[in-house]
Amino acid sequence: MRRWAWLAAAALAAPAYAQQACAVSKDLVVRALEMVSAAPVRDQLANGLLLLKQAEEACDENGDAWYYRSVFERKLGQGNPQYSLGKARERNSAALRSEDDPFHLATPARGVQLAPGISSGGAGVPHSSRDNRKPDVSHKWALVIGIASFQDRRLNLQYARKDADAVSALLKDPVYGRFPADHVKLIEDEQATTVNVRAGLNWLARQASEDDLAVIYIASHGTARDQDEAGASYVVTFDTDVQSRDGLYSTAIPLVEISNVVRTRVKALKAVVILDTCHSQGAVTQTVTVPATMPPQMLDHIREGTGRVIIGASQAEESSFESARYGHGLFTYYLLQGLREQKDAPVEKIYEYVRERVTRDAAANGWKQHPFMSASDGQSSVVLGIAATPLAWLWRGVSVVAGI
Repeated sequence: MRRWAWLAAAALAAPAYAQQACAVSKDLVVRALEMVSAAPVRDQLANGLLLLKQAEEACDENGDAWYYRSVFERKLGQGNPQYSLGKARERNSAALRSEDDPFHLATPARGVQLAPGISSGGAGVPHSSRDNRKPDVSHKWALVIGIASFQDRRLNLQYARKDADAVSALLKDPVYGRFPADHVKLIEDEQATTVNVRAGLNWLARQASEDDLAVIYIASHGTARDQDEAGASYVVTFDTDVQSRDGLYSTAIPLVEISNVVRTRVKALKAVVILDTCHSQGAVTQTVTVPATMPPQMLDHIREGTGRVIIGASQAEESSFESARYGHGLFTYYLLQGLREQKDAPVEKIYEYVRERVTRDAAANGWKQHPFMSASDGQSSVVLGIAATPLAWLWRGVSVVAGI
């Protein structure tokens, strides 16, 4: 009887062990993707491939591990990429279905011009070379995400939804933001599930064309790298399971996934990512605590290409504070103020305005919070409040075709 009892217990434990192994496998894939760059060195590729092999060994059914293994093998010129690709196909890899290529940039790397003959906005009309040093854009698109109420109520924040509401309203304001209302997608609280956030990222990637401006704003929790066995970073969504590390791996959004959407799928030559990963001062669980860390390679990845800018609310090992005085996160409060007072200023000037005031206000409260900004190049000009001029680009294209 004891033997049968042991076998029964082992049978019950097996699915849980397999689930844990596959969760770790997903996390290893995320860690491998964090090593990707447009011009990777061989050591990075080799280390990434090693992580992917470990991911595949931990969970053979992880089709994405096999798919990215084939991509890394092809990039390195070693192994058997066709075999790995076949395994990915057998396991119905989502990355294979989307033909994801993390080494491909959607925009030229650190250039300032778009080659002639590329159609704008899907209109099929070629236009002349565009000088990306000018702030002009054809259309403006934004994905705004704010989560204050979570499925796990211990994670609840005070002002993240209010922050997102205010950012969305300002972007749509005809005086300050000048984004068309139907070009701003707002996802909040119970709607901001992992599935819906991914769908929002896909929406932005589909909508934004070469001559456009694309903006991503996120107010939520972030996870620290030391909270994760493989050292990956995540953004917490409404339905993220933070009871265990396994749940976190499976249900949060890897920061590298947001990075790869901006790097490889958003074609707009002007793109801005704004992260206000807010945190309450108490440790909400053993999994999600303060502070969160923005890994340095994520800055490098997101800014690869042309006209890429990332602005964050706080440095590594710092928190992003919420302020009862302002009824907002401290960072977002000054971001809104800066955009109102300097609506025609480029983002680097808006950032300087925000950085100075957030740092000073935080210090006055005995806090340490220093916003950061990283940009792909020093030549591209990005102005959030600029008026879009789609017809100007269309007519410029017609002029080139007509030989005028």
